[in-house]
Amino acid sequence: MAQYNGPESVEYDPVGDRYFVSNTNASMIKVRSQAGVVTDFVAVSPAPYGLEIMGDTLFACSGGTVKGYLLSDASLVFNRNLGGTFLNGITTDGQYLYVTDFSGTRIYKVDVANNSHTTLVANTAGTPNGIVWDETGQRLVVVFWGSNAPIKAYDRVSGASTTLVAGTGVTNIDGVTMDCFGNFLIASWSPARITRYGPTFTGAGVDVGVPGLNNPADIDFDFVNQRICIPNAGNNTVTLHVVSCMMGVPEVPKVLELRAIPNPTTGLIRIEPALTQNEGYLLLDARGLLIGGGSLRAGAMLDISSLPAGLYTIEFPRTRQRLRVVLGRD
Repeated sequence: MAQYNGPESVEYDPVGDRYFVSNTNASMIKVRSQAGVVTDFVAVSPAPYGLEIMGDTLFACSGGTVKGYLLSDASLVFNRNLGGTFLNGITTDGQYLYVTDFSGTRIYKVDVANNSHTTLVANTAGTPNGIVWDETGQRLVVVFWGSNAPIKAYDRVSGASTTLVAGTGVTNIDGVTMDCFGNFLIASWSPARITRYGPTFTGAGVDVGVPGLNNPADIDFDFVNQRICIPNAGNNTVTLHVVSCMMGVPEVPKVLELRAIPNPTTGLIRIEPALTQNEGYLLLDARGLLIGGGSLRAGAMLDISSLPAGLYTIEFPRTRQRLRVVLGRD
């Protein structure tokens, strides 16, 4: 008996070190442990599609509604009807949720704290599917369904769009996520593959070479265990493909010791010596739990001002360096 039934989206939970999987044919969100045990988490109707964790809540696209379930006990704590046609992709910048409407060709912005929403993009001029927040680039990156599907970026305030790739050469892009180096990974149905693009989207995409894919859908990246999390809608499986975050390290004879300045900080941090290339980073709280991550551009500053005061660790997987930072308040 298959463990999944129409798996559509995988969302890694770093606090519980587990994977949530939406099952469209079973109207169920399931949870997979690191031991591979799959159990029911919560029934969702209409069927759940895109999943996203923000804070202590797992949010799911369900028809024209976004629903939120506590990670601790699956109780329903948020239920907002956006008036959408077919909500599919979902992401967060830590404050708001951003949701694609596949059939309505729109992008919504959801304010969970105030139980409200607005239409960020009224017409995407295409069928939007997967969406991911790029903290470093301060943009929403959206992939599209259809032949020679494009990739676009949107401003989270104005909704203004920029075309990143006019034609990818693949058909029906379902999901998008970012890896530990700040690269973008996209999942396409034809060919069935994961394609990697660099942070600037210059040059052709590169096939990651993940075997056994069948209609790969809404993907995620597990920064803790260094895995691409892929639901295969075509054969009711989930692929966890390891991607080393340590590539290129052995040949580096010496790594300069990095410092976070100022420290303590009230939010903005610069890294010294200045980074000479884009660096993937992980952000951990005082308990050592992963709470964020992305890619830090050379010369850019890291902003953690939205976090509660306390002790944090910034980890750079490529160079294996960890910086402890104290976040205070004025």
